[in-house]
Parts: sequence; structure tokens; C-alpha cells
Amino acid sequence: MSTTEAYVADPEDQKSSKPASERFRFRLLARGEKANALAPLAVKSLLRCHPNVEIIVIDANDTPQLDHTMFGMAGAFELLHIVPEEDEVARAVGRGTRHHLFYWRHSPQLLSALPHTDRYDVHCDADIVFLRPLDLASLLGPLAKGRIAAAVDESTLEYYAKLGRLAATTAGGLLPAAGSGGPLLQAGMIFSNPRDDGGFYQEFWKLAVDAANAGCLTDLPWDDMCVVSALLGQGGSLWERLLPLGQEWNYITDTVKDPGIFGCAAHYGGHRAKAFVLGQADRLFPRQETDRAECPWGTATTIDPETGHARLTRGLWQIQDPLDERGNLGLPRDSLTVGLPFSLTWAIRNDAPDLVLRARISAGDAESAQENASAAFFVYVDGRLHQRLEPEDGHVEARVRLDQEETVTLLAVSSVEASTARVEVSVTAAAPSAAR
Repeated sequence: MSTTEAYVADPEDQKSSKPASERFRFRLLARGEKANALAPLAVKSLLRCHPNVEIIVIDANDTPQLDHTMFGMAGAFELLHIVPEEDEVARAVGRGTRHHLFYWRHSPQLLSALPHTDRYDVHCDADIVFLRPLDLASLLGPLAKGRIAAAVDESTLEYYAKLGRLAATTAGGLLPAAGSGGPLLQAGMIFSNPRDDGGFYQEFWKLAVDAANAGCLTDLPWDDMCVVSALLGQGGSLWERLLPLGQEWNYITDTVKDPGIFGCAAHYGGHRAKAFVLGQADRLFPRQETDRAECPWGTATTIDPETGHARLTRGLWQIQDPLDERGNLGLPRDSLTVGLPFSLTWAIRNDAPDLVLRARISAGDAESAQENASAAFFVYVDGRLHQRLEPEDGHVEARVRLDQEETVTLLAVSSVEASTARVEVSVTAAAPSAAR
């Protein structure tokens, strides 16, 4: 299917024909009004991209504030109510405060309350929106060998400068390599193997408690990101376990910075960024009947009716008559027209046949024709690049052979950042080939 096979070292993974997502459990935590509202968006978008992951949502409010009805059509997930304790970190920064939660979400209290699982662990912030599937299969081999994966943050140089200023203080003396330590790692999405992680979260909690007892926890730059970077960075006790991921895995964004078409997860970390994405909640997941699993999920270029400028719009893209004659594939019969660039993902139900993806760039003026001259289309299966296509006379077509895959993504870009061209897209079922 792909020119490069997935790197898989775990014998259990080698024997499995299931999607890679079935080897992962994502855990999200919510406390407070904004986090309570953001968590359903994170879960819904995650299930659009990875329908078979296991999910645990931790309601960390003092009294339960979350229930399954808030998550709408989201698939099966477990909801736990765990109240933060008055631990050493809480005594330093206030129980249940934002600073406390940065560390408590990896505390012995919380981790010991989680049900047992044989899956890999993924801590995920509740203010993340998943835009297209992650290449989870690429993590299976490294995680089986004890690697710990996290995205590199864009603020590495600023972090380096702050560590230098911190080096002469008591807080600097707590870190294994003050003033250096490698790149700043995002702590909003961390992949690890609970059966072989070098005691990562135990060491994380110990360093946080030591800093709290020394009275300098609030001096650490970027809070838990500093602790994660200190442990996994150069000079840290777990340096050899670091598996740095690109920013497309966890892109810190707001109304100005955007992960674009190739971004997999948009992380709305700041207060204004959280308000920004909450203001789009109805667009991301409309409540009308058209909010069905058959609708493709993703990002496409639209024209702002107020300014006339092109902008990236995210959410569900509606298609009429989504089922084919078999009635159980969840694949569109009719085409969908979107603007360039775009990234659209379709969830594939069990036992789906081969798929045929077609795209046709609409005829336009001379400027549009020039833009389309270097357009390219990319087909991803479960987040892994399957094929790159260049249009011939404005058309592309690709056949995707399926086994146990759960998603197919079509991504398209042009030679300009915001093309005015329109693309007619269709994904249809095809009869299995003789080789099947």
C-alpha cells in the first residue's frame, strides 16, 4: 500500500491486522468551565480521525460536571470523576488551580485511578482539535522499545534564554542541565509505553514535588513543559528515550497562527485561543441531523463573506445520500466541491471494499489556471502517506486497497497559499481487485 512499511517491533503488533489506533488509549482531563466545554470538541475530533482509539475523560471538578450527553455522537469512551488531592504541589500553588493541574494530571493519584489497559498511553490536553489522522503506526515500534514521543515547541530559543537566567537560582539547581537541556517539548500530547517508560511519570512527579518543597515551582518556565524537557532533554535521566515529533503533531495555534492543511492537531493553549475555538463549536460539530459519521471531516478553503478573502474553515463537510447500495459503507455517492487547499478525511467502516478517490479542478480564469499548474494531491491512509498525485488536465484518480484501515484522507495544495480554484471531490466504493 505504501512505499515504506511501518516500523513495527512489538510481536503483538506484528501479529495484529487491526488499525494501529487500537493500540492507544488517550486520556483527557477537564476542570473548569472552558475545559468542560472544550473536552467534547477534542473527543469528537479525535474520533473523527481515529474511530478505534480508547478514550478516558477525567472530570476533575470537585462535583461532577461532565456527562455522556455532552459528547453527542461521539463513540464509546469512559468518563471518570477524580477530585484532585491536597498534595505537595497543591500546597505550593493552590489545589485545583491551573498550575496544580499541569502536574497533577500525571500524579500518582490520577494514574493509579485509571483502569488497567494493555494499550499505549497518550496524555492529551482538552484544548486540542484533531484536524486529520496522526500516523500512529509509525510510533508502534519506538514505543515498544521504550521511547517517549512529544512534539517540539516553537519557543525553544526563548526557553533556552529563560533557563540561562534561572541557572543561578534555587530552581536552576533542581534541573539536571540548567541553561541547556535540548529543545522545549510540548506537554500537551505525550505518547509512552506504561510497561517500559523508565519511570517517566514517577520522575516527573518527584521533580515537581522537589520544586514545590523548595518554593520555586512557579519559577520553572512553561510549567510542566519545563519538567518534561528537563527529563527528556540532553543531560536528563531519560534523554535516550526522547522521540521528538514535528510541530504538525501538536501545533500551538490561535486566531493568527494556524497549522494549515498539513497540521494534524491544533492546540488552542491561550485564553483567547480557547475562546476562539469555542466560538466555532457549532461550525465544527453542527447539531442538525447532517452531523453524521458519513460526512468527511477536515479543513478547506472558503471565502469570507465579509472581506472576500480566502480563509481555512474546519468542520464537517456535508454530503447528500452518503450510503451506497450496500447501505453500510459510509461512503459518499455524490461529489463535494471545496476550495484549494484542503484536507478531508473519511471514516471507513468494517469490511469496506477498495476505494476510488477522484478529484477534478474546476475550469477558471487564466490566473486560476496558472495556480493549478503545480497543484498536488496526497492520499493518506490512517495518517500514513499512500500516494502523491499530480493532476492531468485538472483530474486525478487513485485506487486505495483496504484491509483493516479506518480512515482515508485526501489532501490538496496549489502553488499559491490561497488558491481561488474549486475542486470537485468524490470517494466511492470499488469492486475488490482479483488480487484480494
